[in-house]
Amino acid sequence: MARRTETRGSLSKHRSGLLFGLVFAASHAAWLGFAAAGVSESTVATVARTNGVEYEGTVDVDGPLFALGLVIAAVAGYLMGALFAVLRNRTAVADGG
Repeated sequence: MARRTETRGSLSKHRSGLLFGLVFAASHAAWLGFAAAGVSESTVATVARTNGVEYEGTVDVDGPLFALGLVIAAVAGYLMGALFAVLRNRTAVADGG
């Protein structure tokens, strides 16, 4: 099995993806905590009023949908983190650093 060597200062796509995925999932988990605690309703209403929008909806708590949202957030974060590492590494090579 061939082992890839990375140049000094390059970012690992896997590690960067994991970090972004964890951050995305954690931010969504925090929002889910707000929704489960009933705080999200007042938060959304406050943000809507601040932006001059009349809020009439509700924020529902649905366990399976929340779990799916966390998975989607983690996968999207992983992909964005890996893409960030690839672009950053290409830029560093192009700049000679």
